[in-house]
Amino acid sequence: MVISRRQLLLGALTGAALYSFPTWADTAPRWVILDWGLTEMALLLNVTPVGVAAPDWYRRLFSQPALPQQVADVGLLFQPNYETLYELQPTQLLVTPAHRLAEAQLSRIAPLHYFPVSGLQPWQRAQQNLHTLAQLAGANQRAESVMRSLLARLAVARQRAARFQDKPIYLLHPLDTLHVMLLGTGSLFNDVLALLDLPHSTPFAVGAQGYATLELEQLTSLPPGWLVLLPSWPEIDLNPILQSPLWHILTRPGGHRLLTLPDGLSTEGGVLTAVRFAEALVAALEAHT
Repeated sequence: MVISRRQLLLGALTGAALYSFPTWADTAPRWVILDWGLTEMALLLNVTPVGVAAPDWYRRLFSQPALPQQVADVGLLFQPNYETLYELQPTQLLVTPAHRLAEAQLSRIAPLHYFPVSGLQPWQRAQQNLHTLAQLAGANQRAESVMRSLLARLAVARQRAARFQDKPIYLLHPLDTLHVMLLGTGSLFNDVLALLDLPHSTPFAVGAQGYATLELEQLTSLPPGWLVLLPSWPEIDLNPILQSPLWHILTRPGGHRLLTLPDGLSTEGGVLTAVRFAEALVAALEAHT
């Protein structure tokens, strides 16, 4: 009887589940990470994962830290390639609660460690996740050093932001010429606005992920303020969208003012992205006043 490669892999997966990964447990950490914010923070700790979901998308959405080219592509965030995962022989799979539907399959490959990545207080949650990663990697001192540096940078940004408290700030992802995604409570960047002591409340309800999809004309009901555009997703070139007559109406004299932040600031980011967003926002405000 000829045994296929797939049958061999399935047999190996079953054996790994039965014997609790005895051949992998004592090796150096070999993480596979199925979340980009966790990937960012692992790299901050000087831990390079052996595999990441959709690494090309990470490189597009996150300009820092750089993801080394040798990191394997293990498939999509929620549809990983199980054969690739097994072949990488990870010591742990770092996942989110959204991966529980695949727990039976994933747990056959390596022990799972779940990280909360959505809900209220995302800034606090990101810090907690950084420290949990550090405990897993034995890098507690590195985590403390990273946070000291980031908090010092955040304090400087807050001082620079003090003169921009006269207008509300609205964080937007333009989706097309007629729709935007508005970030609010539960989003990392909204938390950063609070840390900078900048006005940021909106009358629109947001979902559990911290955003609401709005028609562009709904922004006309908001008090004039700064429309801050985050171009990392889904479009990098916003110029065709901003040619819409509605955008011109919103930003006419006496209305909103427009700011476009640099690419590479993902709303799915961790502690570094949060601080880089704060610095980019303040720099943009300073450049437009």
